[in-house]
Amino acid sequence: MKINAVTSGANSPSGWYRIGILKDLFLREGIYVNEVAPKVSSYPPLETLKRPVWLLAALLERLTYIARLRGADVTILQRELISTLPTVERFLPGRKILDVDDAIFLRKGGFAARNAARSCMGVVCGNQYLADYFSNYNDNVCIIPTGVNVSDMRLDHDRLSRSERKIVGWIGTPGNLSFFKPISRDLLAFFEDYSSRVEFRIVTSDQNSIPSELRKICRFVKWYPGIEFDELPKWSVGLMPLVDSEWVKGKCSFKMLQYMSAGVPVVVSPYGMNQDILSRGDIGFGPHCGQDWYSSLKCLIEDEEINTAYGRNARYIAEAEFSLETVVASWLEIFEKWL
Repeated sequence: MKINAVTSGANSPSGWYRIGILKDLFLREGIYVNEVAPKVSSYPPLETLKRPVWLLAALLERLTYIARLRGADVTILQRELISTLPTVERFLPGRKILDVDDAIFLRKGGFAARNAARSCMGVVCGNQYLADYFSNYNDNVCIIPTGVNVSDMRLDHDRLSRSERKIVGWIGTPGNLSFFKPISRDLLAFFEDYSSRVEFRIVTSDQNSIPSELRKICRFVKWYPGIEFDELPKWSVGLMPLVDSEWVKGKCSFKMLQYMSAGVPVVVSPYGMNQDILSRGDIGFGPHCGQDWYSSLKCLIEDEEINTAYGRNARYIAEAEFSLETVVASWLEIFEKWL
C-alpha cells in the first residue's frame, strides 16, 4: 500500500508528530508513506508587498500536485494546501483524507477548511472538538490523537529522591509562551518561595521569546530534536497553561502527553482536550486560577507519594491510549473501513 502525505515538512510539529514519526511503523505494516512537503510555504510572508509573488508561486507549485500525487492508494492532506485559501484540493487525483490537529476553520471564516473537508472521502481529527465541527461537512469523521513515542521514553525512577532541586518545566514553541501571562504573578510567588527546592526550566528555541518576568526565574534550555527524551524524565512536574478560547479547544494536548509519557505528573489548564485527558485518571491538576496553580505545584513538590502515583498513572494512560503504536493501529482501522 502506498500513501501520499502532503505536510509542511519535518520542521512542522504537525508534519513530524502526525506523519513523519509514524513512517517506520507504517512500513512494518507494509505501508509506504511518500511525504510531500511544499517548497513554497503554505503561509504568506509578513511583508505585504511580497504576498502577490508568494501566492502565484504557491499556486503554481500546488498545481503540480495534480500530476505528482497520482498512483497512491490514498493521499493524506494536512490542512488546506494554502492557508485559508481553497485551491486545487478537489482536483487532486484518487482518494483523499484530511488530517486536522488545529482549529483551522477559525481563520477567514473557515471557507478553505470546509472546502478541503468536502474534497476528501473522510476527515481524521485530533480531538472531539475538531470532529464535532468537521462532521457538519463530511460524513466520515474519526478521532486519532497525536501520538507520543512512549517506547523510546525512558523512566527515571530516582528523579524525586536526588538531593538537588526538583525540576518543574515547560517545553514548546515560542508562540505558546504567551499563555503564561495570566498566571505569571502566582508562578513568580511559588518559585520565589521554593527557590531552594525547585528549578524552573523552559525548553524552547528562542530565549528572547520568554516573557521578561519569567526570564528572571527560569533556566532556559535550548530546544533540539529529541530533547524530550533527555529532559523530561528528569522533571517532577510538567506545565501547560492555556486560555479558554475556541482556538485552544482545537489543540490536541501534545505537550501534556509528552510529560505523561515520561511518567511526569501535570499541572495544566483544564480547557479543551486537556480536560478530557485529566478526566481519565489521577495524573495531575487542572487549576482555573493563579492561586490554584500555586497550590497544585506545592502539592506535587511536597508530597512525593502523590507525585509518584500521579506520574505512574500518567505513564500508563499515555502508553495505553496515546502511543505511536496505538495511533498506527487506529489508522489501519480507518484504511480498512474507508478504502
